[in-house]
Amino acid sequence: MATLVRQPAELPDRAAPRVRKPWQLTVARFLHDRWSVAALALFLLVLVASFAGGAILGAIVGHNGDTPFPYGVDDTLAPVGFWSHVPDTLVSNINSYGQTLPPPKNTPTTLFIAGADGPLGRDELIRVLDGGRASIEIGVGAVIISALIAIPLGCLAGFFGGFVDAIVSRLTETIMAFPLIFFLVFATVRLSPTLRPIGWGTYLPKGVVAVALMIGVFTSFYPLRLIRAQLFGLRNAEFVQSSHMVGASSLRIIRKDLFPHLVPTLLVWGAIAVATDILLEVGLSVIGVGVQAGTPTWGSLLATTTGTIYTSGLPQTGHYTIWQTLLPTFGILIAVIALNQVSEGTRRALEPWARR
Repeated sequence: MATLVRQPAELPDRAAPRVRKPWQLTVARFLHDRWSVAALALFLLVLVASFAGGAILGAIVGHNGDTPFPYGVDDTLAPVGFWSHVPDTLVSNINSYGQTLPPPKNTPTTLFIAGADGPLGRDELIRVLDGGRASIEIGVGAVIISALIAIPLGCLAGFFGGFVDAIVSRLTETIMAFPLIFFLVFATVRLSPTLRPIGWGTYLPKGVVAVALMIGVFTSFYPLRLIRAQLFGLRNAEFVQSSHMVGASSLRIIRKDLFPHLVPTLLVWGAIAVATDILLEVGLSVIGVGVQAGTPTWGSLLATTTGTIYTSGLPQTGHYTIWQTLLPTFGILIAVIALNQVSEGTRRALEPWARR
């Protein structure tokens, strides 16, 4: 009798598990952090509103934030309030006694959503949006300048050590020994007048490059010391020694082997540094050495209502409203809190083992 041999059932083909790259795992961990994702979305909203909101709103209402409207204030120079329809004329109707009369009949009006900015009668909301663009440009520009200085010097000091490290360390320690704000005030007042005229139309106002350069140069020692400390711990690692053994040059080792390990640190530092530099711009404007007068930034808008060390006294309270202080303050608060949360979320995504 023949023996029947049962053939094994064919197993269904199973796709090999997909191996995700480290950066994909980092992005996935970040996206699982709802607070950090919300903070990133909030900052992106502020970014879009700052860079495009002023132009879009100006096209809708028919004026920009630099145009003064004589009817944007009353006889006491108090600005109009929220949702005011202001006569769209740049010339006020004044009688022989110097009294301001109502505009002629059939004069068209323009809408001031958040009222006027003070005695000049400019649109407050558009100026806040434009000021956010300038402040963010200063923050991001200062971070880029800091990174361009800190990365090469930090890599040289951390990788080679010895005499090179001694020179870089003494230089950074000398700068750190003095208050940062004094350095910035001195450099902005004495060294930046030649840089203040640099600008590019509406989207890079004059004075932004000078302030970003000053802040970037004098805050570059923070990332420099971070990079130096991290390379001290990596320069004797086995993968670096292997590269030395196969004859790789020092520049190639730094660029190919060590720099990828610095990217996480630079990402975390960059997010929080933009927030810090925005606050530094506000501080410089409040003490009167920020961007040149007439260029709106969040700091200069606050300085307008609070006065500076160069003004003889506080502005007359009747010429301003509380919203001219609160609106730029809200912008600063939202941007700084969002960037700090993004920095913290990035750190947790890059170092899941170091979660609190």
